[in-house]
Amino acid sequence: MSFTKADLAISTMWNFRKAHSGEELIDQLNALGFSWVELNYQVLPEWIPGIQKRMAEGAVKVSSVHNVFPKTFDKRFDTDSVMLGYEDEALRRQAVELAKISIDWACKLGAGAVVFHPTEVPLEPNRYDVPLKALVKAHRTDSDEYRTLHADMLAARQSAPYLNRMMKSIDELAEHVTRHDLPVKLGMENRAMCHQCPTYPEFELIARRFAGSPVGIWLDTGHGIMMQELGLQTLPLSDRVASMIVGMHIHDAVDALDHYAPCTLPGDVLAPFREYITSSPIKVLELSGRLSAEEIISGTDRFVEQYGC
Repeated sequence: MSFTKADLAISTMWNFRKAHSGEELIDQLNALGFSWVELNYQVLPEWIPGIQKRMAEGAVKVSSVHNVFPKTFDKRFDTDSVMLGYEDEALRRQAVELAKISIDWACKLGAGAVVFHPTEVPLEPNRYDVPLKALVKAHRTDSDEYRTLHADMLAARQSAPYLNRMMKSIDELAEHVTRHDLPVKLGMENRAMCHQCPTYPEFELIARRFAGSPVGIWLDTGHGIMMQELGLQTLPLSDRVASMIVGMHIHDAVDALDHYAPCTLPGDVLAPFREYITSSPIKVLELSGRLSAEEIISGTDRFVEQYGC
């Protein structure tokens, strides 16, 4: 399926630190040539009226929102948390209630999907993820140091109980969408750190349980590349998982760093994702604030030229 720049959305990840109001948030993204946006989890509640004002003026449409939306200041529910898989039932239920708020806002704003970071095994990043990625960046994945640390990480990464509780939470969210007949999909996103879920194999659990429901898969290219660098997954996705993709975050990644503009790194790092990019209903460029406007515009142009036709 061909696409143009007009079919792409950009995440407010790029400019949430640059903007001081909802209007400014949208105006800055319009200036890059985008009329679709994903509202990420850093959008402040007080910015929403300004965003709605720009929507009413026809300046922008919302492709998706990223849970938790709007921004929560409770670190127990930030994007790197156990979230839907908490063992503490009160925390799990609170995470579900916050997710329902995100879903309801997505519907109010006309978004087609909500993006979720579903859960993780609560291991400190400095224990495994940070040192493993430092070794990846140093191109030392063939070292004894890497192999020992990687084996220790796999032994510590006991995800089953967190995934089981995550599935219970997703069931409750799917029931909320179905009961109220809400026009939105719930996209469970592959993650970026070695202790986080789901990986591609863990996508299979979601796909088997939720086929035919409002729940789908949200595929992130940069996260996918980094977790493949860590040896935790590889493409292709199974046909069942691929058929449930409801949206994608698209960005380049290499040497354990992501959120580069697409088609800007040496080589075609997005090539393994081509079939999924082509068929994905929602395509969001999720780009770092470290990038200049010029880098985004030129990278987007190259991406459309290489992948849009």
